[in-house]
Amino acid sequence: MRIVYRLTGVSEPAYEERIVIVRAESFDDAIARAEKLSRENYESDSVVSTGYAVGFHIFDEAGDSLGDGVEVFSLIRKSPLTTPEYLDRFHDTGNECAATQ
Repeated sequence: MRIVYRLTGVSEPAYEERIVIVRAESFDDAIARAEKLSRENYESDSVVSTGYAVGFHIFDEAGDSLGDGVEVFSLIRKSPLTTPEYLDRFHDTGNECAATQ
């Protein structure tokens, strides 16, 4: 799952994108599990979820090389944009080639 956070405990407004592995039986289950992992393991007074999450099915035939909560990507971008402006500008422009459920 790719989740976008707003960093509030920094001198300049910034956002962080994280990608974590979530094992689930369905897309809806994956979203719910990712949100729970995020609340329990990452969100704080200085790191707030924007509510934006997108999933991608990773094929792991062996079923043992990936586990819940393993981060595979992270990016921090300094930006003065508000949360809706930031998401519209970088993540949800309407031009993405991604399937939605």
